[in-house]
Amino acid sequence: MRERPAGHRGKQYVRRTPPELCRWPAAGLTTLPLAWSDDMAYIVGLTATDGCLITGRRAINFKSGNRQVVEIYLRLLGRKNRVKSHPTETGGTAYYTQFHDSALYEWFRSVGLTPRKSLTIGALSVSDSFLMPLARGLLDGDGSLINKVYRADTGRRADRPGQSPRSRGRTEP
Repeated sequence: MRERPAGHRGKQYVRRTPPELCRWPAAGLTTLPLAWSDDMAYIVGLTATDGCLITGRRAINFKSGNRQVVEIYLRLLGRKNRVKSHPTETGGTAYYTQFHDSALYEWFRSVGLTPRKSLTIGALSVSDSFLMPLARGLLDGDGSLINKVYRADTGRRADRPGQSPRSRGRTEP
């Protein structure tokens, strides 16, 4: 049994009742082991695209336009959380779940997922044997991969084919 620091110094939180005997809502705990596996690689891919690590609360939010994807996400993690819905601005429906799991949150951070990931995400540390399930999760989340290098002002340079008519005759500094 893992001890956690209490809300103040000098005391440790020690669970007295096993989780299976608690009368919490039926959400339960994550049963998927916190180690690389095909299922966990798929979960990491989904979380990287459609998930959110909530800063400061050790909470994980997963949102999708497809209810089945949210249900699969929870089923693979072994959780029984509710799938909630809310209307989108375009008149559709978005489905989501949110739960607290400090251990899973820290494991996600250890493999490269970060809070505010759209601003901070870098490489994910995954071995080659789990790359395909990870890619499947990435594709099921966003639906596309784009491998392109964007360059500024390439269409206006005189030495490039397809230059704009206004750039002809001008010299580049």
